[in-house]
Amino acid sequence: MPYMLPMGRGDSYGHHGEILQGAIPSSAPGIPRSVLVTLPCRRYRVTVRFFPAAGNRLQTIPAVRPKAARAALLTLSCLGFSGVGGLLFLNGNIPAGQGLGSSSADVTATIRAVADACGQSLAPERIARLAVAAETASDPLMFDGTALVFAQREGVVVERFDNPLPPMELLSVQDPANGNGIDTLSGTPRHYDRREMARCEALLEKLRDGIARSDAGLVGSVATASAHLNQRFVPKPRLDELEAVGRHHGALGVQVAHSGTVMGLLFPPGGQEAIVAAKRQLARRGWKVDLPDPPTSAYAIAQDVEDGATPFSH
Repeated sequence: MPYMLPMGRGDSYGHHGEILQGAIPSSAPGIPRSVLVTLPCRRYRVTVRFFPAAGNRLQTIPAVRPKAARAALLTLSCLGFSGVGGLLFLNGNIPAGQGLGSSSADVTATIRAVADACGQSLAPERIARLAVAAETASDPLMFDGTALVFAQREGVVVERFDNPLPPMELLSVQDPANGNGIDTLSGTPRHYDRREMARCEALLEKLRDGIARSDAGLVGSVATASAHLNQRFVPKPRLDELEAVGRHHGALGVQVAHSGTVMGLLFPPGGQEAIVAAKRQLARRGWKVDLPDPPTSAYAIAQDVEDGATPFSH
């Protein structure tokens, strides 16, 4: 009987925006393919517990989680379970609307929880397709930090890199001028012109080379260029100032959430002294100089990182 399904559990980490986001040519002539390369961040995480019940009613706690509810029903249908609803309990610490992957983490963890209740473990490729069906565009969190190029509106891996992103440290910052958050999925797809697409292709080639050589400097330069490419779509008013401060303190580059408000400086591993100095200078200029605070209603799943610098996961 459907209502005898056991409780299922799923998890997902968040991210800190992108190293690269743009568009490249697709296999269909004249049709661009939107792609991104995400910067994982394991400070943020969501855990979902799914309690199945008979009937088609599905409730979420917290209440306003329509993408997660849609993902649960799509997963149940995909796995052949009809007449099943229940309760989704989402517990996480990812602030919404700041480009940290809150919606994609909710959806990914939900799909895993529902599949777990159904006695299955879905491949990341299958989770990706369900996630895009649930939320129109998805971050590649279901691949657990693997370095790859992802078509976020198709749920397709375009390219897998042979190596992980090279080790770097991140100083996360926010400019109050960027606001408190945006609806990261409410906008229409971006339209890149030919020059921008050519630029994105060149940056992807440079990123490919940087990852192959484990050259953090090359990766940082790609992140900086991509942040500037994004200024036409989600502008960061003080991006040039952040870049200048980073350059003064030896940062590898700037990095942004292309559809959110968070920004960051990338540093070589072990650069704590430079990180602290940059943090103090930015704080004097009115920047918020730490990872965004988790929602007060969420448990502190991940530990804080001293001095606002966090190693990202590969």
